[in-house]
Amino acid sequence: MSKTLYNVITSVSLLSLLHCAYSAAQHRSYLRLTEQPFVSLPPDVLAQTLISLVALIYGASHVAGSFQHIKSDPNRDRSWDEAGSCMSFITFEHRGKAMSPSHAVVRQRNEEVTTTVLYHRVVVE
Repeated sequence: MSKTLYNVITSVSLLSLLHCAYSAAQHRSYLRLTEQPFVSLPPDVLAQTLISLVALIYGASHVAGSFQHIKSDPNRDRSWDEAGSCMSFITFEHRGKAMSPSHAVVRQRNEEVTTTVLYHRVVVE
C-alpha cells in the first residue's frame, strides 16, 4: 500500500476518535439533563472508539516508517570493572588524607596552626 493511504487511514481514524469523544460528552450531558445515572457509554460509541483506535495504531505505525533493528551493546562482553572505570569519576580530593599525619598538606596546615597559636600566645601575654 502507498504511504498516502496510510496517511488517510491515520487522519480518518483520528477524526473518528475526536467524534467519539464528542459523542461521549454529548451522551453525558443528555444523561445529566434527564437526571439518569451514568452506567456506561452506548455500544455504538464504544465500538467506534475501539475500531478507530486500532485503525489509528495501524496507520501511525506505517506512517512513522520502517522499524529499525536494535543494536547490541558494544560493552556487553566487558566486565563492570573494565566498562565502568571512567577517569572522570575518580577523585583524589577526599577526607582520607586527613587521616595520614605524613601527608604534606596536613603537615603544612598543622605548622600554620601552631605558629598562629604561638603568635596569639605571645601577643596575649
